[in-house]
Amino acid sequence: MIRRLVVLLAAGAAIVAVVVSGRIVADEPAERATTVAEVIPAVQPLACPGPVEIPVGDIDSGDPDLGSGSGERTYDVEGEGADPVGVGFLSEGDVAASLERIGTGDVAGIAAAACVAPVRDQWLVGGSTALGASARLVLTNPSDASTEATVTLYGGLGEIEEHAVVSIAPGAQQDLLLEGIAAEVPALAVHVVATGAGIVAHLQDSRLDGFQAAGTDWVTRGAQPGTSLVVPGVGVSGEATATLRLLAPEGADVALTLAGEDGAAEWGGVSALELEPGVVTEVEVPAVASGAIEIEADAPVVAGALVTVPREVVDGPDDALAADLAWTPAQPADDGAARSVMIAEHVTALAVHASASGEVAFTDATGAVVASASMTAGSSRLIEVDLPAGTVVTGPAGAAWIAIATDEPGFIGTLVPRRTDVESTQVAVSQRGYVRDES
Repeated sequence: MIRRLVVLLAAGAAIVAVVVSGRIVADEPAERATTVAEVIPAVQPLACPGPVEIPVGDIDSGDPDLGSGSGERTYDVEGEGADPVGVGFLSEGDVAASLERIGTGDVAGIAAAACVAPVRDQWLVGGSTALGASARLVLTNPSDASTEATVTLYGGLGEIEEHAVVSIAPGAQQDLLLEGIAAEVPALAVHVVATGAGIVAHLQDSRLDGFQAAGTDWVTRGAQPGTSLVVPGVGVSGEATATLRLLAPEGADVALTLAGEDGAAEWGGVSALELEPGVVTEVEVPAVASGAIEIEADAPVVAGALVTVPREVVDGPDDALAADLAWTPAQPADDGAARSVMIAEHVTALAVHASASGEVAFTDATGAVVASASMTAGSSRLIEVDLPAGTVVTGPAGAAWIAIATDEPGFIGTLVPRRTDVESTQVAVSQRGYVRDES
């Protein structure tokens, strides 16, 4: 026992001698200078998802009134280049868009999508996997390198445990049916985080009410989680409805204001909400002719609004109704940036929310004013336009707005403008201590 103790003491003394002699040097942590640099990312092409798909596949019954597909289908692509990727396309221009009108069948309606640039972190607020609904996530990788995306879903009970990890090859697309991950979730929010240069995510929200089409639209990404947001274009009338969907990743207290043509409109009982962390919350929006929702929160939130427009069914029971739907994501309340959109077929109006009083003017690529209105701060207005498809429209900083597409009652789609400037990213670089071997 004494001999074993002597051996252990000798080994300990040898280790101490090595450290003292400087053979292994442990650098103590010290204050290090930090350099903050502005990095401008490379410009990536814009991506659009392509045509909508019938969730169960195109079923031909032999009777055009009973088949799931449609013979009345037009697909309009507007944008520079329009190179194919998967079933979608890429554009090298500043703005691009697609708009599809389907007259009959299970996905009848107008489905519009603005093309956007890839990012590594994005939120899509919209969609459902409840009975009769399908949520098809389309991931597009316009870069020359493979990427991997992690998809996290949120619902009315919070974050859904099962995540999806999807690999997307260079210049390719991948589809993911969210009902295969989480069925019976009536209100979804989707968080997509990608590696590399990022990806473009669009969500096809398609619904049926029995045998009648209940609408199809593309859910596009909106503002990153923020504390001051605006959702334009929620004005409805008649039997149409509007619903606001909110999510606070870490929880938040939220104040809501409904802005009409004359400023704040009555919205009893829901002006203040407490959002639980990761829980999707929906609020019915009162009917106003032209409306926008102002969102102020004490912690970051994401949001989007759903407008549903019913229509009579020509060939069906007397009391049957079909419908179309349109999703609009939240925009920053006033980030000082102008935004642009590519006008597609069937666009008839701009829904505008002004953060300041004065003339709100929209211009085309030549700088000519194509639409304008005098507005007061905190008001919302619908400005009718008659512009040819392919016109690039730019709105002023300080206005949140969308382009609305309609061609007959019960058909609606929206196009969301995007920033065309390249935003720089701050990168902090500093040294850290380490252990080195000087033997």
